[in-house]
Amino acid sequence: MGKSKKIGLFEVEHLDSWLSSTGFLFPSNELELDRFNKLFDDYDYKLDDKSIDPIAIINNTFHREPKVITIFENDVDDEIESLRMVARKGKKEIPQHIIDKMIKKHSQDSSDS
Repeated sequence: MGKSKKIGLFEVEHLDSWLSSTGFLFPSNELELDRFNKLFDDYDYKLDDKSIDPIAIINNTFHREPKVITIFENDVDDEIESLRMVARKGKKEIPQHIIDKMIKKHSQDSSDS
């Protein structure tokens, strides 16, 4: 009979048992369940007042409100408005430092970056 292979501290044939005990796989017997409960005994489960409908998840009828994240919305609006002004007015009323910056940006070789 061949020698048992080890991965770190565990033998390969016990790897599934330890993965199940730590929650990476579902516990499949009492020993794995006891290990799991002992390991996560002090875990603070924050969804005690919520319910999960696995049938809705399986049937793809589970819906939640989409989250919209807006960061610096006013800054983006101001920047877009200033770009609209530049596109509309061309070189009229554009500060010289902006024109110089645009010329510098467009005159750079693409292989420089």
